[in-house]
Amino acid sequence: MARPLRFADGVRRHPEIAAPPVSTRFWEQRFQPNPPGSLEALLIKLGPFIPSQDAFQFQNDFSFTDDQVKQIQQRLLPFVNLALNAGSVSPLELVRDALNALSVHIPIIGNVGLPDVVIEAVLGNVLTALVELLTDVIVDITQPSFGRCGGMAFSGYDFYLLDWPVVDFGTTPPATGPLGDYIFSRLLDSLDQNGGKFLGWFATLHILPKGNVSSVANDALLAALATFGGLIGEAFAALLVTLNVFGDLGGPKALLKWSKNEWPKIKNQLDGQAAWPIGLLFGGSDTPFDDHQLLAVDYEDDANGTALMVWDNRDGGTQRTLHIDFSGDELSVTPDPDTNNNAWQGGDIKGFFLESYSPHQPPDSLHLT
Repeated sequence: MARPLRFADGVRRHPEIAAPPVSTRFWEQRFQPNPPGSLEALLIKLGPFIPSQDAFQFQNDFSFTDDQVKQIQQRLLPFVNLALNAGSVSPLELVRDALNALSVHIPIIGNVGLPDVVIEAVLGNVLTALVELLTDVIVDITQPSFGRCGGMAFSGYDFYLLDWPVVDFGTTPPATGPLGDYIFSRLLDSLDQNGGKFLGWFATLHILPKGNVSSVANDALLAALATFGGLIGEAFAALLVTLNVFGDLGGPKALLKWSKNEWPKIKNQLDGQAAWPIGLLFGGSDTPFDDHQLLAVDYEDDANGTALMVWDNRDGGTQRTLHIDFSGDELSVTPDPDTNNNAWQGGDIKGFFLESYSPHQPPDSLHLT
């Protein structure tokens, strides 16, 4: 049966509202329940999402058929070019920034930056190298390590928003059948909506810092300068003898900056929702599918510290707190044991971001009464 919904619990869930008004009209305007005017919908939106009541009680422990792996690859491959060249948050933009930062002093002329034609030639070569490396990583996917994490995060919130109970689905992961199929379909949806961002962040963390990418970029820059020639080409070529332009691109430092920018978005989303899917990037990932998706259910950002409370679908129906430290050269996240005192089974988190999510209705056969 559905869990009891209590207005007082929802009010306590939102300390960001300094002096909560008594009138429900304020809460309806603030949280926009669907359908409008529905007290039940308002209480669901207010939260809290309580994993012991609202989350699947089985762990994310699934295997994949060869056909399912192929479907995952087919979802990811079309994102490769976009992920590598998607504006300000992309590996190629980091290369562009490094090139734009270069300048030389030419007598009479003054300080001169790299010509646009040289920059574009280098970016073209780097993009080709990154596409090849990232494509190889996706094609090499065999059995994803963390199962159907995006499917569980997405479908778990789908059921919650409808107030459909899930605890009676038991503690054994449904490999087949309507629920297993629905979770897998939502995994594919999570990749459709977030696959490009995962790939871009993965490439920035793991592929861009590799020496062969730096070599491609450096060789392309020298070749483009030789073609451009003249005083400017010669001056930049001489500068590159003593300067390692591409030796410090990407890696955890880049993801720290991006994660800092994501943190206000996550807090803002949780101020208006009971929960929301979050993407995690691990320092030891070998493929993008070694990374993770979970459901954030609350946060803390005050004098007591900075933390994210999550339902990690590898934990069953329990809650865990991730303590966040932005102060170093790279992101530091320290996970508490879950509510059953189980240690964190994930990797070293080097980046996180707010995911795109759209609710779906599961098949009616999954509405347990």
